Amino acid sequence: MELSASLRFVRDLHERQPIDDRGAAIQIGIVGCGSRGLTVLERLCAVAAHSERRVAIHVFEPRQPGPGLHSVDQPAWLMLNTVASQISMFPDSAALNGLAGRTGPNFYEWCLRYKAAERVVRPDEFLPRAWLGEYLAWTYREVLRTLPTCVDVIHHPHAVDNIEHTDTGAFVLSTDDRQRYHVDWLLITIGHAEPPAAGAGLGKTTQRVCAYPQAHASQTIASTQAVGIEGMGLSAMDAVAQLTVGRGGRFIAGPAGLTYQPSGEEPRLFMYSRRGLPYWTRPDIVPHRLGAAPLIFTLSAVADLRARHPIGLDFECQVLPLIKAEMAAEYFGMVASLRGESSLRVKSEIATAHLLGEIEPKLHALARMFGVPGLDPMLFDPGYSTAPVENYAQWVRSMIEADLQQSSYGLDQSPIKAAAEVWRSCREQLRRVVDNQGLSRASHRVFFDEYAPLVNRMVAGPQKERHQELLALANAGILDWVHPSHVTRDPETGDVVLQREGESATSLDVVISAHVSPNLTVASQPAIIRQLRESGIIHSGDGNDGLIHIDSHGRAQPNLWITGPIVEGATYYNHYVPSSGSYSRAFVDADRIAREMLGMMVPA
Repeated sequence: MELSASLRFVRDLHERQPIDDRGAAIQIGIVGCGSRGLTVLERLCAVAAHSERRVAIHVFEPRQPGPGLHSVDQPAWLMLNTVASQISMFPDSAALNGLAGRTGPNFYEWCLRYKAAERVVRPDEFLPRAWLGEYLAWTYREVLRTLPTCVDVIHHPHAVDNIEHTDTGAFVLSTDDRQRYHVDWLLITIGHAEPPAAGAGLGKTTQRVCAYPQAHASQTIASTQAVGIEGMGLSAMDAVAQLTVGRGGRFIAGPAGLTYQPSGEEPRLFMYSRRGLPYWTRPDIVPHRLGAAPLIFTLSAVADLRARHPIGLDFECQVLPLIKAEMAAEYFGMVASLRGESSLRVKSEIATAHLLGEIEPKLHALARMFGVPGLDPMLFDPGYSTAPVENYAQWVRSMIEADLQQSSYGLDQSPIKAAAEVWRSCREQLRRVVDNQGLSRASHRVFFDEYAPLVNRMVAGPQKERHQELLALANAGILDWVHPSHVTRDPETGDVVLQREGESATSLDVVISAHVSPNLTVASQPAIIRQLRESGIIHSGDGNDGLIHIDSHGRAQPNLWITGPIVEGATYYNHYVPSSGSYSRAFVDADRIAREMLGMMVPA
């Protein structure tokens, strides 16, 4: 499973698989080679250069190694929601917490070298996902080009469909071409959960499709059909794009703003979600921006909390107050800066007030002094914002317009965006709170059911351009927002029906599941993970269906790692491509995995 500095299951050196010192190559298997598998491959090759052992790395990836979900065949209008300069597959010393890294271009620098002839590229720009796929494929080839002489990398272009655990502690991997491979060390990093079954549970005429793969999802949808888009996040933006610009429509910028020119092939789109709350868009940022270090919700504060509460933390009672105080420091610090006053002084006053237990009076005093509202509860309270039933579509429009205004101010000019950014800038603190049973069982459920969706809505939303496009589509009469209470099932046919007050019912021909499936149930886990559970190689550490994967004795498997989005729930915030320039959990974990596999010292 994914490693971290707060790993509870400490591996006893006597439990580790002994390394044969007779000169035989260490056999390592990597199942899945998207960005996470590539990160570990890069670290293995870099670290092995300092080892005297021969290493054979078997990469099991049916597709081209590197891109993973970032297919190079995606259309250019599917964009990343991370700016180009914040993505890198080459870890520097800062990313590795002081260890030696590898020199290589970040995504922006690579685009300047290979894509500048196609268009102007800026470091703070959201670029096509297909380009990232090309960058990842190029990185894989670059790692192979610079292999140490003691390392062999063997790509097996097949899926692994069965894994056996031998009496000697090794693994036997069977592939879909009926071949078997023995490995001493095994990494599984195969992406997201299984998508929901198409057509499951819907009525006689309503068809359910998944948002991905894109071409398959939309090819059967006719322009005359009514289509429900179930979700309001990034996957929903992709589904909307596929059925609009993907059908030949065009967005045109003019003096009155953005308008949409239909192609005539677009179906009628209805967007809704379980909570009915739109996501916040990503704010404009200054290239290479480095935020100030936290003053309150710090790594040391988290370590102290976990030391004092070894049985498990209560997120709302013991952790959330630190996050709220950190948000308040960012909010009022920026308000002060915009007024020409000292941001650091205000932040320090808030930190002192928090330590003295006088935070609320201090925040009220600052709000009065600056003549601004206090910290908006929607930033930290999942139950604070509720979508009104009346005039819901107009309410969504107003929410989107207000958020777009804040995003246009940028991260260095919007106090509310600066406060929300705490959820993202302090994600390592959140990981150390949550990972490896850091929360009590009840609080763990609350966090993933309530707070993880709130974090996604606040700081993991689409680019502001996508919401500008939604407004243009709504103005063109192609898209509408529907309150979740108005999405019903016909009692006779089971079809999905939109029933809004004062309007005739609309039966949906298609419902697109535009959200990523969670990994919190056995049924949603990838097939190979289910096979490992069924064969008894891994178990749930909480005794139920949770994703703390351990062996039958309650310990971590000493030579098996599962990493990436499929362990979301056991660990937190795994859905991202790594970056350099500052501490990167993805790179640090990959380095620890590589060193353990090669029998080298693992930094504390």
